Amino acid sequence: MIQPDNFACHNIHMETERLKLRPFKDGDFDIAVPFYKDPEFLNAIEESPPDEPVSKEYLKKAGKFMRDSGFLFAIVEKASGRTIGEVCLQWMNLERAKIAGKKVMRLPIAIWDKTLWGKGYGKEVVRCLMAHAFGKLGIDRFCPVDVPADNIRSIALWRSLGLTVARKADGGKMLDFEITRAEYEKAAQSST
Repeated sequence: MIQPDNFACHNIHMETERLKLRPFKDGDFDIAVPFYKDPEFLNAIEESPPDEPVSKEYLKKAGKFMRDSGFLFAIVEKASGRTIGEVCLQWMNLERAKIAGKKVMRLPIAIWDKTLWGKGYGKEVVRCLMAHAFGKLGIDRFCPVDVPADNIRSIALWRSLGLTVARKADGGKMLDFEITRAEYEKAAQSST
């Protein structure tokens, strides 16, 4: 049964060594708003600044889109119990990355608190969700898209997990990464 405050409308819960992924709740937007007002944070995750002031209502519009096209999770740090970010395992919605007859997913992710950047939390989350996507959802291709070409943290994350640049968009300002099922399975076998 879906709880009334469960904005994500799913009941999937997952854990990594240091994190819990749980359905995004309505109250998580209140936690997120201050982080989305930080220019450095926004520059790291957005191609350009939002057209309107960041508010709970603004974030809920974006969250509704993600919820309706995938699985929206809050990222909770186990040690502190704090909600520290968001991630969406989302069915591909960009034509340039769709492949007829193939199941393709993308993964927008944001660790809100900059003091937690560089600690490997993003990598834990992505590993967990890639395993879920390939293993439980049976996807054919995992394709994080619209990674700013100057976001060295994101680029390092995707490359460290075996993804490669599939295409450049917006005159080379944005990169689309991908890994196929065969590549993912081969990497998983070599790490065991």
